[in-house]
Amino acid sequence: MGSPLATVRHRLAHLMPRPFQSRRQRTITALEFSGEWLKLARVEVSAKGKRRLRRLVARPVVLPEEIPKTFVDLVKEGVGAADSILISIPRNLVTVRNLQLPTTDPRELNEMIGLQTAKQTPYSKEEIISDFQVVRRSPEGFTDVVLITTHRSVSNRCLKILDDCRLKAAGIRLSSHGVRSGWQLLCGATKDAGRGPTAVLDIDSNFSDFLVIRSGTVTFTKALSIGSAKLSSGEANEIEKLTQEIQRAIDIYEGERIGQGIATLVITGAEVRARLVPRLGETLRLPVQRVSLVERLPGAREVLDVPEAQRESVSLTAVLGLAWDAESAGIDLTPQEVRIREALEHKGRAIMVTGILSVSILAALTALVSQHVYFKKQYLEQLDGEIARTQQAASDVEALKKRLKIIREAERRENSSLEILSVLHRSTPPEISLKSIAFDEDSHVVLKGVTQKMSTVFEFVSTLEKLPNFHQVKAKHATRSGSKDGSEEIEFEITCPLARKHEA
Repeated sequence: MGSPLATVRHRLAHLMPRPFQSRRQRTITALEFSGEWLKLARVEVSAKGKRRLRRLVARPVVLPEEIPKTFVDLVKEGVGAADSILISIPRNLVTVRNLQLPTTDPRELNEMIGLQTAKQTPYSKEEIISDFQVVRRSPEGFTDVVLITTHRSVSNRCLKILDDCRLKAAGIRLSSHGVRSGWQLLCGATKDAGRGPTAVLDIDSNFSDFLVIRSGTVTFTKALSIGSAKLSSGEANEIEKLTQEIQRAIDIYEGERIGQGIATLVITGAEVRARLVPRLGETLRLPVQRVSLVERLPGAREVLDVPEAQRESVSLTAVLGLAWDAESAGIDLTPQEVRIREALEHKGRAIMVTGILSVSILAALTALVSQHVYFKKQYLEQLDGEIARTQQAASDVEALKKRLKIIREAERRENSSLEILSVLHRSTPPEISLKSIAFDEDSHVVLKGVTQKMSTVFEFVSTLEKLPNFHQVKAKHATRSGSKDGSEEIEFEITCPLARKHEA
């Protein structure tokens, strides 16, 4: 019979492998289903928090119908069911608004956000998914928030692709937050963090994401229509158009008084023409620098899997940033019904585990009690056998003990008849002849006898009085009489009251 506690531990190890495994090591996968590309970044996080980039993939997609098949191929190449999967929604597929609301109370803030959401989009409340992030709370009682909305079909399409592969999303994020995380990764690696707000321009194939980062938070973001495809077309006016769009975004940022003025501009994402950087610096009058996440992140180039001809025309900053720092996004565009369903499933699993754990503990306790009762029963049966085998010998010993007890009690008894006779035998002088000894137990002794002299009687009384067995000894009478041989003798009777030993 195995240990009941070991059985419980064995069952729990099979019931809950993932929670214990996730504390040791986990893998985060970020996916982005954009119009022309399917992007993937896979980061392995050790138990000590050390991160390692395992895959960085981009696959061109000509038609939207090709996305599921392309994704299935990527899953076969190494996306596991145990991965924590995050979906990145491109910035050009969402609407972002900066709002200043006259409250700092969380409950009132949620109600105001609900009213503003319906005003900011032409769709009904049932057709959109929204979330918001608090940027700042002012002492005057105002709260600056970034409100993010997208059409429900965008999230549902991504979730369906995962569901067809029997995978579940851990969350749906905005690509701008991934770009922010990628920029922070670069700053942490190169110590290039600037003073004041930093503008980041992430250039993708068909659009660019302009965002302003302050104190690690995205305070402003705007999608620009110019991407690497137009910048690489060779038309000179495309750089001019991009410069104008960036300037308009900066004007909107400064006009809404979201924060301090921009201190520097960082360009990430797709490789662009070399003259773009000095042109932006001259026009915007800002320090402009071009950084490559793939080049600066150790090991990124070794795991990069992008067609050679298109390697410099796509941005992987968003998916890499989200996979590297999944916890700091701050928003989630997962549909509410999906969140409720997952919460119910999680609760159901928790109830099932709790029930199985309770049954296992009850079974273990029952086994322990049954085992204890079984051993007690076996021990009692063994004792009964021993008693039956030694019963006759025990009876003989008991009888002998009773006899010994009687004898010892007789020996130890105070002023017993044997003790009195022994005392009288030692104390009676030869001149006295005792004719009778009357013994009244626990009361007195009456001695009758004869002697030749009266003085002998009184001396005998004095002797008895000194013994511890008697007290207040008296000669009741002493008379002269003639004997058979004609001589004179004295008959006497002495009363000796018995004394307790503690009274002596």
